[in-house]
Amino acid sequence: MERPVKLGSAGILLLVTAQLLMGCAAQNMTFVHPGVDFGHIRRCAILPFMNQSSDDLADERMRSIFLTEILDDGTLEIVGTGETLAAIRSLQLMTDVTLTPEEIQRLGSALSVDAFFFGVIEEYGLSRTDRASGYEVTAVFGMTETQTGTVVWRTQVHVNGSSMWTKLFGGGTLSLFDVSRKAVRKGLETLF
Repeated sequence: MERPVKLGSAGILLLVTAQLLMGCAAQNMTFVHPGVDFGHIRRCAILPFMNQSSDDLADERMRSIFLTEILDDGTLEIVGTGETLAAIRSLQLMTDVTLTPEEIQRLGSALSVDAFFFGVIEEYGLSRTDRASGYEVTAVFGMTETQTGTVVWRTQVHVNGSSMWTKLFGGGTLSLFDVSRKAVRKGLETLF
């Protein structure tokens, strides 16, 4: 006959801490196209991000952080924002809808790029469900290659500004900038 295991207060605290860690971790779901050789992608542009959040500037803020993180990585050559926007206007493309594969091919040819990064900001700001948890960001980041207009990478991330320590002991949460940067980095980790 087995005897039940008794947990002391330290064991219970350890168990609760482990459960909180699992619940507070940044979450993401990722798709990577199995037939794509990312080694051939060298020159890219970043499309304007789409904004589904209640913050009117969330797309621009997140795109700026995304651009900085990509440039900091140094792996890819990135076409300037002004050049990208000028080509979009020249081809009379809509930036508030997903581009068709044919539009991606035309824009890719105009900019001489191998791929485009895109983003959709779904949530941005104070948590709607738990204001005590602070800021949260939910975003989709992806890459479309320009030869066929096929999505070759897509990830959805959700990050909030609270930590297990904040939930257990109180204190401050991460700033909206820090949560945004953490979401971008978490997304890019699935690509690089």
